Amino acid sequence: MRRLLIFLFPVLVIFSCGKEDVSTGAPSLIGTWIHYSASDAWEIIYINSEGNGKVEWFTNNKLHKDTKEKTWYIKDNRLTLGKSTFSLAPYDVETYPTQSSNTVIEGFDTLMSGKKYIIMDGRYYKEK
Repeated sequence: MRRLLIFLFPVLVIFSCGKEDVSTGAPSLIGTWIHYSASDAWEIIYINSEGNGKVEWFTNNKLHKDTKEKTWYIKDNRLTLGKSTFSLAPYDVETYPTQSSNTVIEGFDTLMSGKKYIIMDGRYYKEK
């Protein structure tokens, strides 16, 4: 067990180095973002102005899973909840918040003209 800890500690330090708090590293991501994966299933990402937040998943209009509130970090367009997390894969930010120029339907998400959205992991998250 001790050998495992000796090995894991440097690995965690390496992977956590260089990450910036979202409030300073990518303040444009601050907000509440929602993505519908089905007509009755969605995910909400909360990023507060202090840089902390959480994620909630809903199915059949009921909360079925959520994370603890932690600080959001960003490095090389990878958004992570907490310095090192094993329960939530990082999000790859492909498009930072942008305004929709016209109304577009992407899967189950309707992006209204003039509303903000981001693209992470190939999924559209609109501002809630």
